[in-house]
Amino acid sequence: MLTATYSLVTLSVEQKNARCGLSALQQFISNNARSAAQPDVVVLETAINKLSEFDEYCHSRKVEMYVIPAIRKATREADPLLAELESLSHRGLCILGSLRVGVRSAVGQGREKIEELCASMELYCANLYQRLVKEEELFNIAQRVISMDQWFSIAADFLSDDAARKPHHGASGKLLPG
Repeated sequence: MLTATYSLVTLSVEQKNARCGLSALQQFISNNARSAAQPDVVVLETAINKLSEFDEYCHSRKVEMYVIPAIRKATREADPLLAELESLSHRGLCILGSLRVGVRSAVGQGREKIEELCASMELYCANLYQRLVKEEELFNIAQRVISMDQWFSIAADFLSDDAARKPHHGASGKLLPG
């Protein structure tokens, strides 16, 4: 029971960090790309790079690396929710791809194209927010279907993962956009 509690608290903290990171990204986009009189390609590319880095961070979180595989092994009950998460992830990657392709041409085509680019960045953030909400639905399923032995193994994986990340991401193990 203690290992399940530890794991769920760890997931909750990770989820909170992801939400804070998403909020910081949205603020960056609003302050630097959307509100600038004439944002340049460097500002827009920086925003897109931050989105890409954050996407990578999201895919390396414990929920994706350990909990989702454990749920897949334990039950088929979560299959529709997992398919929705995969769809949201795919959609996010498609948005990022179109942002990377469109950034250089947007600057040369005027304010309207830049607005479209910023709207796509905001669409990516909204998509990611939906994904975070859906992930939280997994926690209820995980509590019911993952056995105590599996929770023990997951908790051990979490600890191992935290130890491996510390040298790369500071003492907290967090990677938030800055």
